[in-house]
Amino acid sequence: MAAPVCPFCAVIAGQDPNVREIYRDANTVAFFPLEPATHGHTLIVPTRHVPDMWSLRDAELAPLSATTLKVAKAIRDSLMPDGLNIIQSNGQAATQTIDHLHVHLIPRWNNDRMPAIWPVGTDETDATLDRAARQITAALPSTAGTTVSPDDRRQHLGFIQSVVTRMAQSSATAKSWLLPIVTATYGFAITKEAPLIAVIGIVAVLVFALLDANYLKQERAFRALYDKVAEGSSIPEFSMNPTLAAPAGRRSNYWPDWQDWRSWAVMPFYLPLLVSGVVIAVLYTWVW
Repeated sequence: MAAPVCPFCAVIAGQDPNVREIYRDANTVAFFPLEPATHGHTLIVPTRHVPDMWSLRDAELAPLSATTLKVAKAIRDSLMPDGLNIIQSNGQAATQTIDHLHVHLIPRWNNDRMPAIWPVGTDETDATLDRAARQITAALPSTAGTTVSPDDRRQHLGFIQSVVTRMAQSSATAKSWLLPIVTATYGFAITKEAPLIAVIGIVAVLVFALLDANYLKQERAFRALYDKVAEGSSIPEFSMNPTLAAPAGRRSNYWPDWQDWRSWAVMPFYLPLLVSGVVIAVLYTWVW
């Protein structure tokens, strides 16, 4: 496979052997630049190729900000600098040299090698400041009418609740389908002394447990989305994307996490069935 043209995309793809990566999640990667300005200088980039901040999607801002704060705290706690610069440049005039949005976290110490960032004084006048304020204000989108109405919020919550209910119903259905399968396979294995039939029941238990744990994971994700919408957080109107409400670092794939497996709705139900099948298979294999 050809290497990405963008050097930061190469880092994201794991194709740069010289990079020192310190953090990665589904949306961001943090690593040291090849020529750090100070000890602990770190770059944070979105995993999608984004040329600059103007190309950043609204949904990508929260993960990028969360990773920036997380790594900044880690730098503070581990290296104990006297200060920290957070620098994000856009365009050649602003010293951006790689066209992939990146945030610099630069730990600072008194009398370090970093030059002064801000010039002394200003060339601005009252007239130019007033004109710039008017121009920027005119270019900003109006906030009038952007508040979500109570009816729209209730409808949004209703959509989310319907998914939560469907996940709970799917979980109950999975359990109701599994019980006759287990009863038939384990019963046949015992009466006919056929351990291989018990193995079929064991496989069924594992498959249905995976399905049920995934249903629980999705239910929890949509419950978190429900809570965020209910409290008025900045979730896009009528969005059904539960990753917008996921805690930082929470995986967004469909494989259940450990907390899903050990839930009272999964482990206490499936583990005894699994153990029973293993006991039957082992016992009748030994007898046979």
